[in-house]
Amino acid sequence: MKILILHASAGAGHKRAAQALEKGFNGVCPEAEIRVCDILDFTPSIFKKTYGESYLDVVKKVPELWGYMYSQSDKKALDPLRRKLRSFVNKTNTIEFSMFYREFAPDLVVCTHFMPLEIISTRIRKGKTDASLFCAVTDFAVHALWIMENVDCYYVATEGAKRQIVRHGQPEDGVAVKGIPVDPVFAKGLSCEAARKQLMIDDGRPVALVLSGGFGVGPAVELIKAVGESGMTCRLLVVAGSNQELKASAEAAARDISTPVTVFGFVNNIHELMDASDLIISKPGGLTTSEVLAKGKPMLILDPIPGQEQRNCEYLLEAGAAARLFDIEDAGYKIKSLLSDKGRLARMGRSASSIGHPAAAMAIATDILKRHQSRMDKPCI
Repeated sequence: MKILILHASAGAGHKRAAQALEKGFNGVCPEAEIRVCDILDFTPSIFKKTYGESYLDVVKKVPELWGYMYSQSDKKALDPLRRKLRSFVNKTNTIEFSMFYREFAPDLVVCTHFMPLEIISTRIRKGKTDASLFCAVTDFAVHALWIMENVDCYYVATEGAKRQIVRHGQPEDGVAVKGIPVDPVFAKGLSCEAARKQLMIDDGRPVALVLSGGFGVGPAVELIKAVGESGMTCRLLVVAGSNQELKASAEAAARDISTPVTVFGFVNNIHELMDASDLIISKPGGLTTSEVLAKGKPMLILDPIPGQEQRNCEYLLEAGAAARLFDIEDAGYKIKSLLSDKGRLARMGRSASSIGHPAAAMAIATDILKRHQSRMDKPCI
């Protein structure tokens, strides 16, 4: 059994979903040979740089432009001429991938990004592979770029996302609501008290965790200053991701306020930091949000990017699992009002748990293997 899991490094979430699925497959089919690959690693360096960095640059500097691009591409992605153009661009930039694919010859392929999904879908249509193809959508709504032919099953987080895909022609039994795959470690956890003792921050203060994503995006510095000016009694844990400039700026801002603040760079124990927290403050990226929901934690949403994050935000607010911070200058007031309302925090936490899928990676891996087994009519597990 050869399993190929493909993502693209446009944002950190697609990779994290792919890695979570790898762990899921290792849990249910340990004898399988699994490869997790970034499709952009097989493209020319200038293409990879442009594809990956242009997304982050637009999101950071002109988010309104990204919102417009998201909306327009959602309307026009299925246009036959545009699909042919994308297919041509993909083909000319992934010659190295074609060579790798023929050599590895996977039995099944799972994609956590629409670019490799389109590439494999095209290979199936042209008779260049007979692999089973599956897709895990990494946001709570489905952009039209995810809609492809020849997908054995889509895995989504909500019934609404399922309806979106079915409306575009996917058979209803070819879409499963299993959640967005998160690392299986998020299915386990410690109590707040135990986690705080483990992290040595057990001083009786409520804890708010501020997340900036893997690439360190968001107004963490402004939030620290706003909390400091409010004079509230709490502890802030701030994760700056791989953005060293943001980490340094956050540490400098923390030194100027009386509220205790611990600033982290890129961490591997985000699940423990979540366990220790009463409230999680973050942009609503698909993977981060799914991790928060898996932990059953209330969320305060910061600056959703127009497009996919705005849709994620609306879903969380409708479910009662989150609150929204509109003005960063109000951060101190908003955080204080939430942390002081234990009843509301508890209700938000219960709502988060009700729509979370902590075991999604294992559930998706199990379902994929069963579907592949049925398709091939031979045992694989």
